Amino acid sequence: MENKVICGCHNITLKDIKKHIDSGVKTFEKLQEKTNIGKNCPPCQSSNKLLFMKLLDK
Repeated sequence: MENKVICGCHNITLKDIKKHIDSGVKTFEKLQEKTNIGKNCPPCQSSNKLLFMKLLDK
């Protein structure tokens, strides 16, 4: 599950998102700066923002 691609546009996995959270990323905008996740793709952005917020709350 960790290697599941969450953003196919930029080949971002669930593991990548968790790694960035663990390294101190606390906003979706900062995650976008680091990974380009959801940039130029509104459907991907909204679903991944929700996922990021859920992971951040854990």
